[in-house]
Amino acid sequence: MATLNLHKKSCSKNTLSYIGHVNNVINGIVPDNLKNRRFMADSFKYGFEAGTPQGIYNIGECILMNGLIYSSRTDPTRKERDHLMWGPEFVTPGMFLVPHSCNASFTGDYCSLYGGITFDEFYKFLFDKIKIPFTVVGCAELSYCRTISVTHSPIDKECIFDHKDKYYDENDVKENNVNIAFIGVVSDPSDESLSEINAKLSSVLYYNPLCKTRALTSHAHALTLQKPEVDIAKVHPHDASDVVHLTDESSIRYVKFEIYTIDDIEEYID
Repeated sequence: MATLNLHKKSCSKNTLSYIGHVNNVINGIVPDNLKNRRFMADSFKYGFEAGTPQGIYNIGECILMNGLIYSSRTDPTRKERDHLMWGPEFVTPGMFLVPHSCNASFTGDYCSLYGGITFDEFYKFLFDKIKIPFTVVGCAELSYCRTISVTHSPIDKECIFDHKDKYYDENDVKENNVNIAFIGVVSDPSDESLSEINAKLSSVLYYNPLCKTRALTSHAHALTLQKPEVDIAKVHPHDASDVVHLTDESSIRYVKFEIYTIDDIEEYID
C-alpha cells in the first residue's frame, strides 16, 4: 500500500493574511476601496481565491505563486480566447495569502501506482496528524480530477450560487491524468477548540453547494499544467493551462507538498 509521508520542518507559529473576504466573491461585491487597488504578487509566497491581473470585469478563479498571479478569464471573450491570464500585479475582492514571513511547518509526499487517494482522504490524514487548520501547497498528478470555475465576473451584487446558469455556464469538468500546482486551506468546523481561528478563517472557508459535504471544511484552487512537475518553485507561465476550483473527490496519484499551519490570520495591510 502506498504511504503518505509527512516530515516536520519548523515549530514556528504562522500568521496568514487575507484581503477582502470570500463573501464578497459569493455575493458579487467589490468594495469601493478594492475596485482599483492593485497588489503585487511577489509580496506573498502563495495565495488564492478570486482576482485578476486586469480589471474587475475579468475577475476569475486565481492562484498566486512564484511572484505571479494566474487567473481564469471571465470577460465576454472567454469562449473565444485562451482562458488563462497571468501577471505580476492584481486586483481582488477576496484573497487568502501566505506571507513571506511564514515557514513551512511540514513537507511530505505520496505516490501510488494505482488510483491513489482522494483529496478528502489526503486532508483527513493530514488533519489527524496536525490537528490545527493548515494551508497545503504543492504539485500533484491526479488520476481523476473534477473542477468547477466561475465563468462570469462576480461583480453584479448577486449570489453566484443562486444564479448558477450565469456564473457556472460551463458544466463541471471531469478529467483523468491531470497535472496541477495547487493551494488549499483545511479546518475542522466541529472542533470547539478551534472556534476562534475558524471564525477568522471565514474569510476563505465557506460551504460550497456545488461540492460534496465533508467532515472537514476545505477550499482549494489549482493551476492545471501541460506536463508533470514536482517542484512548485519551477512552475512558469509556459507550463500552465487554466485556474480552477479543485473538488475533494479528485484523486491523487502523486503529490509533493508543503504545509503551513495556521496559528492566526489577519487582514493584509501594505
